[in-house]
Amino acid sequence: MYDGTVRTLCDVRHIPELKNNLISLGTLHKNGFIPKADEDRETIKIVKGALTVMKGKITTGNIYKLLGSTVVGGVHSVESHDDNTKLWHMRLGHLSERGMTELHKRNLLHGVKTCKLDFCKFCVLGKQTRVSFMTVKHRTEGILDYVHSDVWGPTKESSFGGSMYYVTFTDDFSRKVWVYFMKQKSEVFDKFKLWKAEVENQTGRKIKYLRSDNGTEYTDSQFQKFCEEHGIQRHFSVRKTPQQNGVAERMNRSLTERARCLRLNAGLPKLSRQRRLVWHVTSSTDHHELLWVVRLQKRYGQEMQLILVT
Repeated sequence: MYDGTVRTLCDVRHIPELKNNLISLGTLHKNGFIPKADEDRETIKIVKGALTVMKGKITTGNIYKLLGSTVVGGVHSVESHDDNTKLWHMRLGHLSERGMTELHKRNLLHGVKTCKLDFCKFCVLGKQTRVSFMTVKHRTEGILDYVHSDVWGPTKESSFGGSMYYVTFTDDFSRKVWVYFMKQKSEVFDKFKLWKAEVENQTGRKIKYLRSDNGTEYTDSQFQKFCEEHGIQRHFSVRKTPQQNGVAERMNRSLTERARCLRLNAGLPKLSRQRRLVWHVTSSTDHHELLWVVRLQKRYGQEMQLILVT
């Protein structure tokens, strides 16, 4: 193949005298292999899970030519019966080469001469995991330069006011968060306009960037037009990838967890979560809130005090 590995096709009609053979994409697809086109649209690759089995390049007549060479002649795949490494590998649930080496040192694998494993496609298909996301930090120079937003909900039980959702707006520089409760997700745009008018009037600064997911409540045409008119650039995360909106997602989790703890500690029913959440947002003193107090001191040049009300 293109990467030097040898693939074997089973249950095929092979005619040695033919110079060229055809591989049916339909048959491959029926057996779990999926054809995908590269970005150049000239190369097609056959994949199964995360494993790329073969590649082909388009030629005249819309026929894909296999990248690699074909083994011809009386060549057969022969497995050694003296070494049972592969057999033990499968019996032990596709144990890693390192694990088999440890067992081999203790003479627990009978009939194994070497623990060197060949390429195992079942290990690739069965042990594949999603690659972790890198942490990205935004270098903001002031408040409202970069804002993160997300919607939480719906909750199983509505509040006394009938709210089922809440939307948060988190300033990247100060980590200060604003929470607005909603009955429907469609109220996000109205809440954003209220919040924008309030914070810009209080701070004298303008919102420059707004980061959110790709939900319809954020991609609404009116929302988009409003941001364009006010010079607010939009940053959207990829669909079904909440990791790219981590600041807002983590803030929602923190708010929900602490509101739940306050409710349980007070012995209140679930309907009072909204009031507990409002109290938490206005009086929380976690690491980010303390950092926000320090930055406000730098901004206004005044000392701020935390007062314990009893």
